[in-house]
Amino acid sequence: MVKSIVDTMKRSFGMRPSEKDANKIYSLILVLFVFVGSYVQRKSLYVGLIITEFGIVLLPVVLFLIYKKYDIRYVLRLNKLNLNHVFLIIAIMICGMFVSSFFSILTNYILSKFGKIPIPPINAASDVGGLIKQILIISGTAALCEEILTRGLILRSYEMRGSIKAVVISGIMFAALHLNVQNFLSVVFLGCLLGFLVQRTDSIYASMLGHFTNNTMVLILQYASNKVSSAAGLKPGTMVKMNIPFLSVVVYGFIAIAAGTILYMLLEKLVKTTDPYIIHSTTTLKDDLKILLQWPLFLSLFIFLAMIGLELLGISGSQYYGRIVKFIY
Repeated sequence: MVKSIVDTMKRSFGMRPSEKDANKIYSLILVLFVFVGSYVQRKSLYVGLIITEFGIVLLPVVLFLIYKKYDIRYVLRLNKLNLNHVFLIIAIMICGMFVSSFFSILTNYILSKFGKIPIPPINAASDVGGLIKQILIISGTAALCEEILTRGLILRSYEMRGSIKAVVISGIMFAALHLNVQNFLSVVFLGCLLGFLVQRTDSIYASMLGHFTNNTMVLILQYASNKVSSAAGLKPGTMVKMNIPFLSVVVYGFIAIAAGTILYMLLEKLVKTTDPYIIHSTTTLKDDLKILLQWPLFLSLFIFLAMIGLELLGISGSQYYGRIVKFIY
């Protein structure tokens, strides 16, 4: 009760960043991600990832909050995570990973019918030392920096539209930030799941733990299975013709149903053991769609569609793909 009153007072005194300000930061990060992040990652993948996450994703958010003198702990939900929820969150994300994998393989199955699919941008680790390096850089930096942006700034800024809508919007913006059509649906699902964890626990550490768990599990599975991009000596980003059997999609579907059933039960347990302050929506879908007319989000949407369109050109084998990539980069 006391916490609810405090939250209400903070909202009344403008302690929540506006949607437009959050969108401006997001748009800036997206532009820097496309032109600077991609450049430094091509020069040196791991160094580039560190620069991208800390310098491009995290730094603008922190500087904005400091400059505007917001209560950083409140905006980012830097609240203690209940230890009883730690293992529950890990279990939730493991189940969620299998569900998201179904969306990923379904998308790739569809795309494979139109042309060649690019090899994942990061090869599987060749040894344990490489795996640890990947976990520290890929899982650790993303779990910290991307969560501060999406489940921190963006989720807090949008929650006056309703807690559920804020979770969905932040999940979509999280997926759009990855600029990858192959994993878009998968990342939207994971983003919404991570947002739900934060909304229920009122702690961003819940999504940081969840994000770290998901990325680490993926890296471990890649290492264990020694994916084709590593075994065949293919460079990341190489376009290859993948014949994904429909039976594989069906099998993944059944696995997703089983994992989803367990996930539902785990989420129910989380709901029963948490009592967050829920903001109910007072806006219509038409009102929510109007946010796309704000220039920061309109610019972000344009960049996202342009990059996805470019990726689809590459998959289809268009002769214009190489020319456009050379012109941009």
